[in-house]
Amino acid sequence: MLPPWTIIARYLKHRATWDELCDQCGRCCFMREVDEDGDVIIDYAAPCEFLDVKTRRCTVYENRFDVCAQCNRVTLRHALFADHLPEGCAYTRLFRER
Repeated sequence: MLPPWTIIARYLKHRATWDELCDQCGRCCFMREVDEDGDVIIDYAAPCEFLDVKTRRCTVYENRFDVCAQCNRVTLRHALFADHLPEGCAYTRLFRER
């Protein structure tokens, strides 16, 4: 894990543009489970109804939290500790990797 001062500095740098960190890869928009080994298993046969599966882009991205009950804002705590975020998530890359 990164040193706390690095995490805080990165968070403060990106706090005002937090949602812009998302690279809109679409992997969060599929049903996910965490297996017994802690690996995230993404069910690519079960996309969110608002996901354009061809482009992997959310069709309601600007209003996603109001429109989709399953869509949740990623917080710093999620970025640091949540095991349900897919590998390569922009938030986890920024806050978990050196």
